[in-house]
Amino acid sequence: MEADEHEHDSTFGGDRASIASSSTSVLSAVTKYQYEHGRRYHGYEAGKYLYPNDEKELERQDLEHRNQLIQMEGKLFLCPLVEDPKQILDLGTGTGIWCIDMADLYPNCEVIGTDLSPVQPAWVPPNCKFEIDDWDKEWTFGSNRFNMIHLRFAIGSVKDYPLLYKRVLDALKPGGSFQLVELEFGAYSDDGTLTEDSALVMWGKLMHEAFDRMGVTIPMAPDYEKWLRESGFENVETKIMRRPMNDWPKDPRMKEIGRYCCLNWLEGLEGFTLAPFTRVLGWSPDEVNILIAKIRKESCARRIHAYHKGLVCWGTKPLHPANQPWA
Repeated sequence: MEADEHEHDSTFGGDRASIASSSTSVLSAVTKYQYEHGRRYHGYEAGKYLYPNDEKELERQDLEHRNQLIQMEGKLFLCPLVEDPKQILDLGTGTGIWCIDMADLYPNCEVIGTDLSPVQPAWVPPNCKFEIDDWDKEWTFGSNRFNMIHLRFAIGSVKDYPLLYKRVLDALKPGGSFQLVELEFGAYSDDGTLTEDSALVMWGKLMHEAFDRMGVTIPMAPDYEKWLRESGFENVETKIMRRPMNDWPKDPRMKEIGRYCCLNWLEGLEGFTLAPFTRVLGWSPDEVNILIAKIRKESCARRIHAYHKGLVCWGTKPLHPANQPWA
């Protein structure tokens, strides 16, 4: 990406103001949320997902959905999909906004969203529904059921990627597609403006350290494609999407993406960081806040041509899949 000529930080702003037995019905018990450092976390399977589920985080997720649409040129998915799908599954649906949009787009298709938190809206299209579910437990969806399965931003929340992908493969109809959308932990630059001693680089390394201590795999971009192929998917493709840290690019489209990415990053940074750093690395909230302040300053600096690396990866279930054990 080529940087814009105007690098004065004040034009960007400098702060966020400018920029399946596990399948259960939604019961009151799962709304007994956990609270920590002023943020709300899920109650069902407490501690499994390290990021908040409060209103601030839900608003950020909807903002990121808009950002995804811009990055994917208005499309909700890039993988192949039959003309008249009948059932679609969204794992870790969050606010449910992707499910709702898909249900509106395909009114004759049942769209199911699953999550650990019942934070989805009550008023949804009649062909859309949400369930509380933990994908690490036994799946009850059955085999050869879905035309498409979708998973977005599960990094840090998957114990065993190959096992999860084999379960997805089993639940898909032959010819059905699985699409995942992810980010890599860590920031990049191609021109040396992001230095190794920066707070942004430090954050990425510390996040990897936290999840390593937890025994959780944090994949790099090539890993997803490798695991999909090894799990039995075919026609596997990956699209890498650069996400500018702010509006430093010269290209108007990338500049707009950068604005959304910066706002999304600044709004989510505290939620991304608090639990891994305090629960796992042993930092105090004050120490976390000092690091976050440094990261915010760097993130808004247009002279630093930094970006995050996002990806969309997908594959299809063979029309005549071999009989392979998946669990």
